[in-house]
Amino acid sequence: MSAESETPKAGLNFTDNISIDWRPVADYPDDARLALVNESNEAFLRAVSAIGAFAPEPAEDGVGISQEIARLDLKINLLLDLVSQLIYKQLDIPERSLVTISSGEISWSSPRVPEPGAVVFVQVYIQHGTPKPLCFYGKVISTGQEYEAGCARVSFLGLAGSAQSWLDKLIFRHHRRAVAFGKSKNPVA
Repeated sequence: MSAESETPKAGLNFTDNISIDWRPVADYPDDARLALVNESNEAFLRAVSAIGAFAPEPAEDGVGISQEIARLDLKINLLLDLVSQLIYKQLDIPERSLVTISSGEISWSSPRVPEPGAVVFVQVYIQHGTPKPLCFYGKVISTGQEYEAGCARVSFLGLAGSAQSWLDKLIFRHHRRAVAFGKSKNPVA
């Protein structure tokens, strides 16, 4: 993860080197399709949140059990990482590029970007090492100048409810960790 920023216009966002792929779609997706994608994203973002959550400090009365759970958790995480690496190598996952995600849109630069005004289906591999992407439909809101410069900005279509809430939590978690990292690098005397 790299720099996070906070702007009044866009709110919190995070920027990271992650894989992203897109394809144009001929027709605007109907409500049923958007609901299906939204439901899938909610489940995926919940899982990403669970993977990224840190375990609380063990209570003194349950130290033995807490240590055993922590040991098993480490083993499961190692197993998941190894399986993900095997699957990742077999899939055709695009190269990483610098991607910025906010609550309402995603932006990236690439030699191949969608045309302004197009409706696209986007896949973003937001969890490093996990071969499942966050998928969504979006409308390209890039300007002509951005398009010519190889920059894309896409607003989310149909991302709502719990999926939107879980995305906001993910963005906030990345922001909070960046702030904590910045403070640890520059401690106040």
